Amino acid sequence: HLPCQEAGNVDIVLTGGFGDFCEDPETIALEVACWLRDDNLLDIMTKKAKAVGQPHAAEEICTDIGTITHQYMERNCMKANMANRIH
Repeated sequence: HLPCQEAGNVDIVLTGGFGDFCEDPETIALEVACWLRDDNLLDIMTKKAKAVGQPHAAEEICTDIGTITHQYMERNCMKANMANRIH
């Protein structure tokens, strides 16, 4: 995970039972290799991940940011126009 950015996702993955957390690259590689050799486990983990996944979350966040940005830009333009009319 990315420190301070996705730490909350670790809890979701661990609680959901579709992943693990480790900071040691060698241990990570060994764990992933074990998963890849177990088709049944991968199927179970995939189903669990899909059950809690929000595949459109990033798109929705970007749309919200864009909408809010445009609202602030419009407000600032209106304020600037009003200020220009006063002077």
